Amino acid sequence: MKAPLHFEITANCKTGEFTTFYGAAMLFQGRNKGTDVTTDYRITAVDENVVLDGSGASGYDYTLDQFKALCPNRVK
Repeated sequence: MKAPLHFEITANCKTGEFTTFYGAAMLFQGRNKGTDVTTDYRITAVDENVVLDGSGASGYDYTLDQFKALCPNRVK
């Protein structure tokens, strides 16, 4: 199974829109308050319109790490 990586990741720190090493379009929405998802931050996979739930299968940890590397002031 091939999963090519992109050579560049990008982020708009103001809007929270970013692209991961896997080419997925994501939206960082800040602190996760008042939702059923138990993660600290709310991140949505834009193409699938799915909120990452914090499980290993959702990729929450490495997705958050990529956004944090690009926009460290948004993730405390």
